[in-house]
Amino acid sequence: MKNAIIHITDTHIQNGEKARCELTSAGLFGIENGVYCIRYEESDNELSGCETALRIEAPNRISMLRSGKYNTEMVFEMDRRHSCFYRTPFGEMMMGIYSKKVFSELDENGGKVSFAYNIDFNNDLVSENELEITVEVREEI
Repeated sequence: MKNAIIHITDTHIQNGEKARCELTSAGLFGIENGVYCIRYEESDNELSGCETALRIEAPNRISMLRSGKYNTEMVFEMDRRHSCFYRTPFGEMMMGIYSKKVFSELDENGGKVSFAYNIDFNNDLVSENELEITVEVREEI
């Protein structure tokens, strides 16, 4: 794994309101077991202290593992719905993730990953989301 700068833009629509958040974080990037991996620590207030790991398993499949006070493993696969278990300080729940777009363009120096997806609870739409992640490998951070 190499040191990297991770730029994240998170856009979501919830209850008809659109919100956008940007984060830049030091992290790690490389190949583990034949797949590209991106690791970084969350710094947003609610997720502060959580570690997020993305595994780009195929051009149209990405898994996200978050550990800390919020724990989950989400799978984003083009035109597929996956159920995932989400643990928070307030309780545990099952949610559905339906991916509308999954894109990755990575090489040994970094690149871009983006995915758009809906989150539902009990098949009721909760939010529409889009993440764009840019990775820049750096010798020193």
